[in-house]
Amino acid sequence: MKQLRIVLAGLAVLVLALAVLVWFMPAGLALFLLQSHLGGLRWKEVSGTIWQGRASQVSMPGIDLGSVAWTLSRRALIGDIRLGLDLRQPQFQLQGQMHRVSATLNEWRDVTVRADTALLGAQPWLHGQPKGMLEMHVAQAQLQGYWPLQMEASGVWSKAAVRTGQEQAPLGKMLIRVTGQAGVMQAMLDDDGHGPLQTAGRLSFSPLGWDLRVNLKPRRNDPVLLHWLHTLGPLAPDGTVQLRYRGGLNAFNSTTGNP
Repeated sequence: MKQLRIVLAGLAVLVLALAVLVWFMPAGLALFLLQSHLGGLRWKEVSGTIWQGRASQVSMPGIDLGSVAWTLSRRALIGDIRLGLDLRQPQFQLQGQMHRVSATLNEWRDVTVRADTALLGAQPWLHGQPKGMLEMHVAQAQLQGYWPLQMEASGVWSKAAVRTGQEQAPLGKMLIRVTGQAGVMQAMLDDDGHGPLQTAGRLSFSPLGWDLRVNLKPRRNDPVLLHWLHTLGPLAPDGTVQLRYRGGLNAFNSTTGNP
C-alpha cells in the first residue's frame, strides 16, 4: 500500500511538472519539437513562450519573412486555436487575428497589410512594374486552404505608379474594395477622383476562373502616362483605354476588349 502511494505521488508530481512545462513552455523548445510540422521555416533569436513569443528572423529557402511576434490562446490545449500574428520586414508588414475553425478552415479578422508594390516585380499585363504603397484592412476572411470563401476588405494604393524602363507613369491614389461569398470574389479598383488617371477596374474570380475589366482615361497631358497607355492598347477618341483580361487561375490566358 505504501509503495502504491509512492507511485501515485510520483505520477502526480510528473503530471504537474509536465503541466507546468506546457503552461510556461519556452518558445525555442516548442519550435524545436514542432520543427517537422513547420514546413521548412527557420527561426532565429527566439524568445518568450509558446503562448507569447517572438523571433528576430523567420525564413524559408530563398525567402526572408522578417521578424515575427505572436500570441497563442491556451485554449489551443483543447483544440481551439486562436493566434495573433505580427509579421514585419522593411517592405511588408502584416498584423491580424486567426481562428482555426476546422482542419481545413481558418478565419482571419482585423488584418492589416502594408506592402511595397515593387515586391510584385514586373507584371506583363501592366507592361511595367507597379510602384507605391498598398495598405489593406481585412475586416473578415475565411480561407479554405489558401482560397478565400468569404472576404470583406478595403484599402488604398497610395502614390501609385508604373515603372517602364527608366520612366515612371504616375497613376495617383487608388481605392480598393474586395468582397466575396461562397468562394466567389469581387474586387473593385477606383481612383480618388483627383489624380492624373481616371480609373475604374472590376475583377471577378473564383476557383473556375477570373475576369478583369479596366477603363483608364488620363486627366492631364502627361507624356509618360500617355506613352504607357499607348502600350496597353489603342486609345478611344476621348483618350480612354479599355482593357479586359480573363482566363483560368493557373494560366495567364488573356483577351482584350479593345478593337
